[in-house]
Amino acid sequence: MEIVAVTERRLCGRPFLEQIELIASSGADMIVLREKDLGYAEYRELAAEVMRICGEHDMKFCVNTFADIASEIGADTVWIPYAMLIEKGRPRLHDVGVSVHSIDEAVEAESAGADFLIYGNVFETSCKPGKEAKGFSELDRIAESVKIPVYAVGGIGCGNASLLKSHKIQGICLRSAFMTSDDPEELVSALRVSTS
Repeated sequence: MEIVAVTERRLCGRPFLEQIELIASSGADMIVLREKDLGYAEYRELAAEVMRICGEHDMKFCVNTFADIASEIGADTVWIPYAMLIEKGRPRLHDVGVSVHSIDEAVEAESAGADFLIYGNVFETSCKPGKEAKGFSELDRIAESVKIPVYAVGGIGCGNASLLKSHKIQGICLRSAFMTSDDPEELVSALRVSTS
């Protein structure tokens, strides 16, 4: 199962780019730069730096939301909201992921050109306080209804990642666990064991 690190630099206990260096060499499969508080210029500058680090470690890099920035800096992968896909169409990039929250959105996103889907929040998450966990039933229905890879997101950590190993998904996305980890390589090793 693939393991995806999703960023939020304000959670880091060490300088953000130092954490990125550790994650990029941890054995995870992808880093998604998700920094919702940054404007275009700030995000672009940070994205270029994170992509450079990822390139040095042969780590897949994904821009979040800013498809134009992905194109400008030469990133192959972007993760966008469902509404953006429907409103603006599929960005002209190699690999486009779309956040979905229902089976209807998943099927529509696939037909609109999504290359992979991200569904959540499967558990309660501090990222969306007060939002009830969606659990696994819709996740399973989505995975069975589309031909493209599906990733689970939301409240996933070492304590519950094993609950996802029996589901037909491509991977899991973790934010807090990676941002607060003192040893991302050890984290990835533990996740590999619990999800295999």
